[in-house]
Amino acid sequence: MRVRVKYKKGDTVRFLSHLDVARNMRMALKRAKWPVAITRGYSPKMRVSFYSPLPVGTSGEEEYLDVTLDKNGITDFIQAKAKGAGHLLSNSDILAQLAGALSNALPKGFAVCELVVVHNGQKPFESQIQGSLYRTEIEEVTADTLSSSIEAFLAEEQVLFEVQRPKESRTMDLRDFVESISLIPGSSPATLFMTIRHDNGRTVRPQWVIDSLSRFGMDINTGEVIVDRLKLYFG
Repeated sequence: MRVRVKYKKGDTVRFLSHLDVARNMRMALKRAKWPVAITRGYSPKMRVSFYSPLPVGTSGEEEYLDVTLDKNGITDFIQAKAKGAGHLLSNSDILAQLAGALSNALPKGFAVCELVVVHNGQKPFESQIQGSLYRTEIEEVTADTLSSSIEAFLAEEQVLFEVQRPKESRTMDLRDFVESISLIPGSSPATLFMTIRHDNGRTVRPQWVIDSLSRFGMDINTGEVIVDRLKLYFG
């Protein structure tokens, strides 16, 4: 049995790395006594999959992870919960019990939004993600001063950006991934909404887009930019 968890990574934990988020989630699953299946081999691990990881400093309203449950373990879990409830549990009851246990085990800043059962035969979840909607607030900049730089960015057919990695660097075409940018008129700090495309797990960060505006007359310290991912789009 595979369960998909939609959860929130809130403002107070926005500076956790993806590895920190994964560690906290696995610890919470253990505290919640979820019967998570374990991989085989020399280094057994929980069968948990995370999707479209957020960069450090970004919160997420709708994040996802898949958890594979052990067949015998989930049977024992259901029987124990059914005995406590005094009646047979439906699938919705089981999911509610799992959600409640996980909610109580999560650290402050995380919240469970929804649980659904993942049925066999579905195409890989990462390939279903078509885009992300971000809200970005830029301190000490107004929408009026930012608008011309955004217009110049959107007018370009190609905006190349060099992504620095610990062992290598690569060049991305930001314009190929940015579908739209809309500014809230008169907002201060400047607030904008950005829709960014995903391509089988490949995407770009809003921070890279803001950083690239330096070539369009707007030099912004991305360390002072507040980024929230509001939604993932699926196809």
